[in-house]
Amino acid sequence: MFSKKTAIAAAALLAAFAAQAQSQVSIYGNLDVSFGRFEEPGLADATTRVESGSLRDSFIGFKGQEDLGGGLKAFFVLESSINVDTGAATESSNFWGRTSVVGLSGDFGTVTLGNARSLLFLANDAFNPFRADSRLFSTSSLLMGTSVNGVTPGYSANWRNSITYTSPNLSGFTGSLQMGFSEIDGTDDNIGAALNYAAGPLAVNFTYQDVALNANDDVKTWVLGGSYDLGVAKLFGQYGQADQSNLSEKEKFFQLGVSIPVTAAGNILASYGEGKYDSSKAREVSLAYEHSLSKRTGAYIGVNNTRHNFVVAPADKSGTSFAVGVRHAF
Repeated sequence: MFSKKTAIAAAALLAAFAAQAQSQVSIYGNLDVSFGRFEEPGLADATTRVESGSLRDSFIGFKGQEDLGGGLKAFFVLESSINVDTGAATESSNFWGRTSVVGLSGDFGTVTLGNARSLLFLANDAFNPFRADSRLFSTSSLLMGTSVNGVTPGYSANWRNSITYTSPNLSGFTGSLQMGFSEIDGTDDNIGAALNYAAGPLAVNFTYQDVALNANDDVKTWVLGGSYDLGVAKLFGQYGQADQSNLSEKEKFFQLGVSIPVTAAGNILASYGEGKYDSSKAREVSLAYEHSLSKRTGAYIGVNNTRHNFVVAPADKSGTSFAVGVRHAF
């Protein structure tokens, strides 16, 4: 009798472990909060305040996957950005605004449906030492969301109502296709494509997207980015153009950056970017030092200067921001 009960218990335990192995859910995120002096060009005087997400976006996420057998897996990702300084969600009307997708992965690659990061955001994030979600230091904002004298870049960090396909890795090469459905009569759907190569110290990406602003206007954007790890420093660079159909000129953008390890736990980050439309320019330069206190916790100090030289008001404005902060990943 004892051996029979033991066998039943062991079988139940093994079944529980098997179920756990097939279906896994985890909670993760990042909390970044800083104190400093913040000044934006053309706006009110600089303010001293506590700010969230200066170096990295603050967010909480849930993800899980289930093994369906035969190499096929189902998964989901839910992420919500957080203002650590106030405790509020940054997308108050769209709580899972950072990411909300369900997908399948296998030998064929990966397919997701839902509210996904755009391919342009992912490319920009990969080739910037400050990443694309840094609110204070990311010079990528020149093309990725800040208009230069009225040019609308057609950039969004996320595409809602989207389907995204990413191919398997073939000798370092991967490709992605993305479609965002407008679900509005008379407005075209958004289309994006990306080609990536990553092997050893070298990574290169080309991304193109066509975004419909309305029934009569769209923006075609392309970006070429790359990085190379020299060991003593990692170099980053991007160049791109945005062509809005209702405007006569193209917006042009470039960004150069570097990450330099100065100690086993510390890195210097620097970036310069410039966006230009006709005779108007927007320029940003950022410099920061990031120090890892542990595997998940770090502290940083940094400064950013942004200058706008626009033909129309505000014609010539500059702002300098400085922050000291701490971040914790979980």
